[in-house]
Amino acid sequence: MTFNDSDIDAAARVLIEHRDRRTPNPVASVRFSPPDLATAYRIQMAFETILVKERGDRTIGYKIGATNAVARTHLKIQAPFFGRLFHSITSASPARLMAAPTFLRAHEPEIALQIDRDLPPTKAPYDAAQIAAATRAVLPVIEVVGSCFTPWAEAGAPNLAADNAAHGHWVTGTPITDFAHIDLLEIPVTLSVNGAVVATGQGRNVDGGAFGATAWLANTLAGMGRWLKAGDFISTGTVVPPWPTEAGQDVVADFGRLGRVALRIDG
Repeated sequence: MTFNDSDIDAAARVLIEHRDRRTPNPVASVRFSPPDLATAYRIQMAFETILVKERGDRTIGYKIGATNAVARTHLKIQAPFFGRLFHSITSASPARLMAAPTFLRAHEPEIALQIDRDLPPTKAPYDAAQIAAATRAVLPVIEVVGSCFTPWAEAGAPNLAADNAAHGHWVTGTPITDFAHIDLLEIPVTLSVNGAVVATGQGRNVDGGAFGATAWLANTLAGMGRWLKAGDFISTGTVVPPWPTEAGQDVVADFGRLGRVALRIDG
């Protein structure tokens, strides 16, 4: 199927309607399923436009998905993809969310960055060292994967990218501006649910670490004529295998020297 502008807008509105109503979107019968990532990102941009211009939301940065081999294997995809972070679905730790079994899917502890200056396409390609030099702060976060695709792990990269990269909610810890002495690759991360450790990882579990993953994003955006801007937050991908969300969970992600993030999933 070739997507014209009307199809792109309609596809974005279908995805938003599923999110609004928390109705399943069966992978086997997806309407307006994009044939490739280029089409998927056109849908994602229409998705963003609807939320910002029609609903008064605002973007605060980007999330990167599938930045490690475990996540890619889980989703049966070959490469990372990105989505937008929105003010309306961002909370400071400790946070509480209502369970939504047909939408909220998994907890993902991630190391996030805040960019200090614009990274224009004309200066690409960027590397991890350049990203580190352009970073204002680092912070621990939990991304809650959100997708109405059923089964969501079978949706494939184009469907997930179109649906804002399956971003459901973002819970942020305290930003750290004095981070030069912290090796983000060696940061240990422990995910606990109801007091029991369920997963562990390290910052290096993300491809290239947080700075390397953000370099990938900056270079990918540059190829689209887009760029990271001063103040943007970047959630760089899970450092542990995605952990399923359920009602009644008290979730804590401990990032050692970076701090802790806490989330309660109410029934």
